[in-house]
Amino acid sequence: MKKEPIKAILFDLDGTLLYTLEDIRAAINVPLVNRGVSPITIEECRKFVGKGLRNSIKFSFEVKNYKADDGEIDKALEELLVYYKENPTKFSKPYDKILEILDSIDIPFGLLSNKDDTIVKQIVSEVFNNTNFDFVCGAKDVILKPSKDRVIEFSNLVNVPATQILYVGDSDVDYKTAENANTQVLLVTWGYRDKEDLAKLNAPMVDNSDELWRFIDESNKSRNS
Repeated sequence: MKKEPIKAILFDLDGTLLYTLEDIRAAINVPLVNRGVSPITIEECRKFVGKGLRNSIKFSFEVKNYKADDGEIDKALEELLVYYKENPTKFSKPYDKILEILDSIDIPFGLLSNKDDTIVKQIVSEVFNNTNFDFVCGAKDVILKPSKDRVIEFSNLVNVPATQILYVGDSDVDYKTAENANTQVLLVTWGYRDKEDLAKLNAPMVDNSDELWRFIDESNKSRNS
């Protein structure tokens, strides 16, 4: 079956467009330190990213063998969010050439993250303030990737069928999101998952920003041919 042309692109944020591990780690460590729990390392944090901040706290507590019920996890999340909203981009930065790539895209494109929606919009205003996203959405209404709901919302907004959307991410969660929404998918290997693990998904992959741009540019050429 011939692959459909790509007429819109939806990007993941953390590990795909933006290096955010230091800021996420600092935020997660606030409720841990408040409870006398030792901070998580960057490598531990890397394993948690992508499934929502509440889950990151839950996994962190588990790694540190700290017993917490749902109520305490909710309280810890509030503590995390207070800090993170005040420090969303202290250490975060776009990956190499990402800003130039976004500026060169001539079809509708958006951003979808499992991070709290308010923080996602803060980050976009601070880091991508000159980027004209058609859609920016984080976690809200308890809907997280790999749910297809927000992808369909983007599809309807830009009036492009899901089968003609390219979803670009760095994890198995992103792959599953694309699968659930019936979009095309591209995985980047510079993010928060090991390349060996991503390869098991049998999806197209790119190793650097030049390859990402070539993939998008070639899709543009095939669309216009």
